[in-house]
This record gives sequence, structure tokens and C-alpha cells, in this order.
Amino acid sequence: MIKTLQRRFALSRQGAVDLIKGCIACVLQDISFMLPVGLLYNFVIDTMNGGVNGSRIAFYGVGALVCLCLIFVVTWFQYNATYLATYVESGIRRISLAEQLRKIHLSFFGKKDLADLTNSIMGDCATLEQAFSHYVPALAGSLISTTLIAICLFAIDFRMALAAVWVLPIAFTITFLSARIQEYFNRKSVAAKIINSTGLPCCSGMRQCIGKRYGYQF
Repeated sequence: MIKTLQRRFALSRQGAVDLIKGCIACVLQDISFMLPVGLLYNFVIDTMNGGVNGSRIAFYGVGALVCLCLIFVVTWFQYNATYLATYVESGIRRISLAEQLRKIHLSFFGKKDLADLTNSIMGDCATLEQAFSHYVPALAGSLISTTLIAICLFAIDFRMALAAVWVLPIAFTITFLSARIQEYFNRKSVAAKIINSTGLPCCSGMRQCIGKRYGYQF
């Protein structure tokens, strides 16, 4: 699994291990957020069954403090396992890129615009940083935690579980279709000639493209 993550996401071995830790931390964080919901569920049941007595008030007070402490500890672990680990891996990635660039012959850089090359490399690094700190662990954690919580709901009451999770297949279908549509339009935009034959800047070429498509004058 670690080898697969290394190849798929261009990570070092430590980066792949940190990614797995980040996913586990996100799962624990999502589950910790469900603990107050379970406490509220019991509170509603006690209220509907005749009220909350003194011993139950103490139980709910201690339970709320325990939930807050667990959420704090798990969130601290999740922050270290995602954000801090991501930027450590980003440093390793940038050093590795610099080592690879150092081995390239100088004639290569004479044929390239160094500003564009630098912006492309740094932009890709920033995109990977944001993906591994915000999106990838959170997505994996959400999928795993949602599955576990759904199983627990079905074990408690299948009618309540159906009422809660029936939207998930629809949401996944919409997300999958919108991703396909977005990918199609991204390919169209890449294929479009943004810079015209006169060598205008990108923004000027974009304005001319839009003007020709919709009949606007800029």
C-alpha cells in the first residue's frame, strides 16, 4: 500500500506513511464529532420518557466535558498528521526537484523561460501541498467514517439509518458526474488557443477568444 501511494502521489516513504496517519486522524476526528450527537440522542430519549433526574444531569455534564477533551486531543493529532506532515513532505519534494534540476544541462535552461518554468514548478508544489493538507486525508477520512457511522446506525434502527443515508448515493452520483463534466471542459480550455498568433499575452488572447465566441468587443 505504501509503495502504491508513493507511485501514485509522488511521495517519499515517510510521506506515504504520514498520508495514512492523516487519513486515520481524519477518521478519528469525524467519529469524535459524533460523540456529542450520541449524547444529545440519549438526552432527547430521557426528556421524552419523563424528564432528566439529578444523576442523569451529572452524567450529561461529565459526558460533555469528556467529549470536549476527546475532540481537542483528536483535532490536535489531526492537525499535526495533516498540515505539519504535509509541509515537511513538501520540503522534501522541493529539495528532490532541485536535485533533479541541478543535473540538467545548462543548454536546457537557455531554451526555456525561467520565470514560466519556476512558476510552473512552484505552482504544482503549492497545489500538491493544498491537496494533501486539505482534500485527500479529509476525503478518505470522510468515506471511512461515514461508512462506520452508517453501519452503527443500521445496527441501532434501520429506519433511522435509511432516513439519514439515502442522500449519499445521490451525492456521490452528482459528484462523479460533475467531475466528469469539469474534466471535459478543462480539456476544452487547454485545447483552446489562448494566445493568438500575434503573441499577445494570455489575458489578451483570452479576451479575443471570448470575443469571437460571444461577439463581444474588448
